Amino acid sequence: YNKQMRLIISLLIGFCLALEGREPPLGMWVWKQLHLESAEACGELLDFCEREEITHIDQHVSIKKGMLLNAEALRNFIIKAADHGISVNALRGDKAMFFARNHERTMAAVQTIVAFNETLPNGKKLLGIKFDVEPYGSKEWKSGDDQRRQVMRDYLSYLDQVHAYLSIAAPSMELAVDVPFWWDKTEFQIVFDGQKKLFVDHVQDRVDWLGIMSYRRDPSEIVKLVATELNYASNFGYLRSVAPSMETGNISGKEAHISFGGVPVQQFRSSLSSLRNTYANNPHVRCIMLHHYDSLREYLDETFSQ
Repeated sequence: YNKQMRLIISLLIGFCLALEGREPPLGMWVWKQLHLESAEACGELLDFCEREEITHIDQHVSIKKGMLLNAEALRNFIIKAADHGISVNALRGDKAMFFARNHERTMAAVQTIVAFNETLPNGKKLLGIKFDVEPYGSKEWKSGDDQRRQVMRDYLSYLDQVHAYLSIAAPSMELAVDVPFWWDKTEFQIVFDGQKKLFVDHVQDRVDWLGIMSYRRDPSEIVKLVATELNYASNFGYLRSVAPSMETGNISGKEAHISFGGVPVQQFRSSLSSLRNTYANNPHVRCIMLHHYDSLREYLDETFSQ
């Protein structure tokens, strides 16, 4: 019954979006905190977002000994961002963060973020928490077989834990994760909680939305890379749950093709426009995520200063 209701609601929202011709908004990762150090730097970031129509930020936060670093400056930034119509997630990331041995520490950090969020004024709180956890960089994942499956189970188990915690402690806060585009391959099928599914399907069942690292220059390739996840979202009525992503960093060598760094800015703008147009009216697309503030600003500002 719940699945049917979700599907009906998603169809209705899709119909309403079609009437207004909505293109997905833009989001951006922000890894550093230099913009927290002065009003001028903060203003520059917010002006940049306004110029580029960016309305969501995943802001990396650091926690030491149970304390959120730069808490007061972070608080002011989130409030200012809200005044500019920009939502903010607290972003956390480390390849080992979801290993079972680290669950307790990772959860303690979430509790710190939730407590911080309670100090923010209503209407100007964090949208939620985003995890950029990439366990495939670890030796456990690279070992394959049972060790890899255990890493996958640990990852999903942590998502269950944090979802359960947030649903009670902070039900208005969203849970999001960043994932590679290739977790939809059949070689990453796994049985978890009695169900055999693609690994990314299990992940989608447990979060509000995914940022998919679909880093390519050709928009048609990006569309292909996120098709499985969008189809799954559509089948289960997961609204605004998938965010395709684009990279702008300077990447050399055989990986250069994944980034717009080094190609004419007009190519980036054209691809981004095409992607937004492709997903206009799609109720399952959250936004297009851009990686990341430092590289994106440098890349785009070169054309503005010429």
